[in-house]
Order: sequence, then C-alpha cells, then structure tokens
Amino acid sequence: MRIDPRWWMRAGERDLAMAAHLHSGGFHEGTAFHCQQAAEKMLKALARSGLEAPSELCTSARKLDLHYIDSRHPNSVGGAPDRFYDETIAAEALEACLAIRRFVEERLA
Repeated sequence: MRIDPRWWMRAGERDLAMAAHLHSGGFHEGTAFHCQQAAEKMLKALARSGLEAPSELCTSARKLDLHYIDSRHPNSVGGAPDRFYDETIAAEALEACLAIRRFVEERLA
C-alpha cells in the first residue's frame, strides 16, 4: 500500500491544531504531547518524500520526544504531569514544532 506523504502532513497538522487549542486553554502537558506527535508525523512526511532533516532539526525533534511519555504518565515525572508542565515548556514545544513544520513545508512545496 502506497502511503502519500501528504497523509502524514495532514495528520501532523491536526496534532498541531490540537496542541494550539490545548495551549489556549492552559493544558500545557497536552500541548507538549501533541507538539511531539505533530513533529513526528511531519518528519515522517519528509522521510516518505525521500528527504532528510538537518541535524539541528533532529535536535529539536529529540527535545520534543521527551514529552511523549512525560506529558502523560505520572510515574515518569514523579507526580501528575500537569504539575510539571508550564507555559514556558508548552511555548518551547510549540516553537520547536512550528520550526519543524516550516522546514517540512518548504521542502514538500
């Protein structure tokens, strides 16, 4: 089955929209999680197109990967994740995700 890179990009855009919605409501842990998911899917779109991300973008993606588990599992952070996530962390996650999005969009255009 052929997987169109645009499918990954669309899925990533939906996660980014969820992240923005959660951010506006102060759900910082959810913001970080959906930013991680969005970036991962957008990078899959890039890879499916036969392109690679530069090392600095991979560094941003690895930083976002920290939120995959920590933002959802109390045993990962030693308490309820909402107590460990704040506006700064959520904003940094959004910024990293948006940078990945810009890069991928430019390459796929």
